[in-house]
Amino acid sequence: MSKKRRRDTSAVDTQLVEIYEDLANIEEEIRLKAAQSLLLKITPEAGRTSEQLHEILRRLIRGLCSGRKAARLGFSIALTEFLIQLLSPNTSYPSSPFTTPEVVEVLKKETQIGGSVSGQEERDHHFGRLFGAETVIKSAILFHDSDGFQSWSQVLDLILGLAKKKLWLREECGWILYCAIQKLGKGGHDSKYVQQMIAKLQENDLTKTPEGIAIWIVTSLEFPLVKLPQGIWLDQNPMHRKEKAKLATILKESSFASLHRDEGDSNDLQNGIWTSKLHFAWDVVLGRVLGMQSLESSKDLDLFSFWDECVDRNLFSDSSSNERKYWGFLVFQHALRDAPAPSFYIIFSNRLMRCLVNQLALPERYLHRLAEKSVKSILLRAKGDASVTLPALECLLTPPKGQINFDQATKTKTVDKLLGLVKDSSLMDLVAVFRKLILRPGTQDQKAAASSRQVLADQLVNLVRTRLSADEITSTSSDASKGFQDVLTLFASLGYFTRTQDNDNAERLEDPPISSSSKDMFKSRIFSCLTLLVSKSFSPAFFAHHVVCKIHSWESSGEPYRSSTDVYDAAGEHLRKAWKVLKRIHLKEQSTELQRRPVLLAFKLLFSLAILRVYNFDADAVGILEELRACYGTFVKHKTMRAQGGSDVLVEIILSFVAKPSLLFRRLAQQVFSAFVTDINEAGLQSMIKVLMAKETMSGQEEMFDRADDADRDDEMSDVEEIDGTDATAINTSAKEDDYADEASAEGSDDEGTSSSDIQDDELEPDVELAAFDAKLAQALGTRSSADDRAADGDDEFTDEDMNDEQMEALDEQLEKVFRERKKVISKKSEKKDAKEIMVNFKCRVLELLEIFIKHRHTSLLALDLLVPILSTIQSTTSTLVSTKACGLIRTYTKVCKGKSLSDVKATDPIFILLEKVHNQATKDGSNAYTSSCSQTSLLLVRILVAQGRENLRRVLLIYSKTQERALLDPQCRVKISFFSDWLNWCSSFLKTTR
Repeated sequence: MSKKRRRDTSAVDTQLVEIYEDLANIEEEIRLKAAQSLLLKITPEAGRTSEQLHEILRRLIRGLCSGRKAARLGFSIALTEFLIQLLSPNTSYPSSPFTTPEVVEVLKKETQIGGSVSGQEERDHHFGRLFGAETVIKSAILFHDSDGFQSWSQVLDLILGLAKKKLWLREECGWILYCAIQKLGKGGHDSKYVQQMIAKLQENDLTKTPEGIAIWIVTSLEFPLVKLPQGIWLDQNPMHRKEKAKLATILKESSFASLHRDEGDSNDLQNGIWTSKLHFAWDVVLGRVLGMQSLESSKDLDLFSFWDECVDRNLFSDSSSNERKYWGFLVFQHALRDAPAPSFYIIFSNRLMRCLVNQLALPERYLHRLAEKSVKSILLRAKGDASVTLPALECLLTPPKGQINFDQATKTKTVDKLLGLVKDSSLMDLVAVFRKLILRPGTQDQKAAASSRQVLADQLVNLVRTRLSADEITSTSSDASKGFQDVLTLFASLGYFTRTQDNDNAERLEDPPISSSSKDMFKSRIFSCLTLLVSKSFSPAFFAHHVVCKIHSWESSGEPYRSSTDVYDAAGEHLRKAWKVLKRIHLKEQSTELQRRPVLLAFKLLFSLAILRVYNFDADAVGILEELRACYGTFVKHKTMRAQGGSDVLVEIILSFVAKPSLLFRRLAQQVFSAFVTDINEAGLQSMIKVLMAKETMSGQEEMFDRADDADRDDEMSDVEEIDGTDATAINTSAKEDDYADEASAEGSDDEGTSSSDIQDDELEPDVELAAFDAKLAQALGTRSSADDRAADGDDEFTDEDMNDEQMEALDEQLEKVFRERKKVISKKSEKKDAKEIMVNFKCRVLELLEIFIKHRHTSLLALDLLVPILSTIQSTTSTLVSTKACGLIRTYTKVCKGKSLSDVKATDPIFILLEKVHNQATKDGSNAYTSSCSQTSLLLVRILVAQGRENLRRVLLIYSKTQERALLDPQCRVKISFFSDWLNWCSSFLKTTR
């Protein structure tokens, strides 16, 4: 038995072995260091012989055939640098150890498949040959002498032979040749190399392939003088208009055999396995089409024709497979990356958009994730290039390509995010797009049109909210301010007017006509926007004044809008007077000194919103206008609101606004009250105290409001409730954070959460009505009630008797009477619940106004008059919300009254009387929070008295002792121990500071 020959280890260069090992390492840094080490080994100074260099060449090429780790990457880099160092014109070797043809021969020999090999080994050798050919081309050793040109032809044969033999390698082969032409063009080499490549392509019948098209295009760009073969493309131009069908078929990767059935070699030219990677030819063709957009040529294929034929009809047709649509989305993403903004109207094509919406709608759809990537590509391009944001929005929303409810249909926030990316300078153009969509929503169905219009209106409101959440408006001439004015103008024109006939531009007319419900919706959206703008604008009255001025202008001229209301028939004279006053206020505001300007702005805001309420047919709007005129007359005459009861009327007006369940009116009242807080007198405060003292029942509601107008009030304010409630779901049903329906709850989420618990007392009461209803129902049916039935013996039998028609009619009448009475009971219970909610809301708004008063005028004696009513409110209210707000108001008062901020009183007797009243309030039964508020109030008064003189403590001690005596001896006294412990703590603190 023969023994194996042992390797002569003495002849092995261990350093080269380590280098070869590192060239296959997965880490790129290690591979690069290994390649650098190899180059140091082959320098002339290293003294390598020709045989050793030949061996290194052979070993590097063999390494390209290895599938181990990252061998092909590492060995290809090393081989490229090896050839450059040895065969380039600038080589440091005095004589080259081998020639370019010898390198090509070694490549052919070492990558040749010999004998019977496995499929994996065959693939490794094919890849090795392909990588070797690419390395030789990259090294540029083929382009320096005549021997190189001959070898160039051999390398082309190697690459094209692989392309024909292995379809799955064809794209890589084409990519190598495509890059070679680019390299030749940049290097300024002779065009004969490209001419040879084109000839070889034609010989191998590969010109009408995706690779052939890409090579043809790059050749015409880099080497326009190269003679392209005749008879393949019309005018030697694959981008010719008349070649679009053939171009589409080739790019779609249809079988090559279908184009060459007469050649008999269809079996060898079948398409390869489908791949998720988009063919590089798409990028080449797409780039060429986009590049030709600026060139006016009747022969070249334009973007619309290319996209319609090659993408929309080929890849997104109804019969296209999911694999074709997959490629279509990839093409779409590539187009989004490079297409100019005007081209968006083309690439967002009908079939593509339909497929995009369908795939986004359900997560289980086959192409759902790819569709999501397409949407992300849109947003990514919009973030980097603001010019495409508006075209993208228009394409997504405009029927028939897009859908107005795109976000709802796709369960995404694409439109909302794009709206956030619109620049302030483009807001006016955006509003113009929305105007067009609202006027013509793409459907003739009234219900569907109304729904689409509401979605669009809600998106505009959401746009205003998003902009204001990021920054406040600091100038009326800013781009953002102009955009918001356009939004309000649009809503006003749609809500209050109908456009007159425009024969020159029919697109400006409504189709279908806007329904009355949609007009009411647009009116409500005006108040939504104003709610946001009043609190975020440096001039709260500006936008409201802008709206009413637009309405007045259109009402006066009648062009281009015709009023859709008859408000002037009902309140024309009042409106005309109000317009005159508003105009005078606006003129005075421009020229008045800063001291009086806030008051004028407050009047301007009041008049503007009061006029809007008249246009909305609010029942009390006309009366408020007249009261405002009287108030303003008093202000003009006496330069203050304190004279002749002007502030009293103003407080009543403000209360009429806060009584409305509207966040806008709530903010309006706070703005105006802040402007006039220095003019509020005792009578005005009494009007507010009266609200706090009212019962939280139906009788309290009747006392505060005119019950005859309650039904009208509900109807008139239903639009405001819709803004703060149900209609907001149209913006984005899946986006809770964007739902502006709960703007009021955003201002005070505790309001809603607590008020619902306040009503539990009614719900927990024994349901006597239900028991009475059960008894009446049993009596009408002639049976036992449910309670009697349960108490009866289970063995008793009950036999039904047949009833005649007369008996049935009589029974029907009795049942109808019973249920009618039951309905009245339920309705009355609901009215009680609603009345309590209204009163609780009203009291909370009044407490907010009183907080403003206390913060501004806590040193005034009038503020002290509020203490006992506030404590009484805490003790008597059934709402924890009202109690919490009132306790917070007491805490605010005590915090702001420190040091020199204490009330400056001239006589102490009224303060002692007030202290006794507070102690009397403390003896009443109440919660711990109530006792704490009483204690805080009492100590506040003590501090005021001590500030007037330390001797006042004697009388204070007597008052506390009397209260303590009542606590010990009077069983009706409910004062808590904490009331006295707070007093003792204050005394201890006082002694420490005075000694």
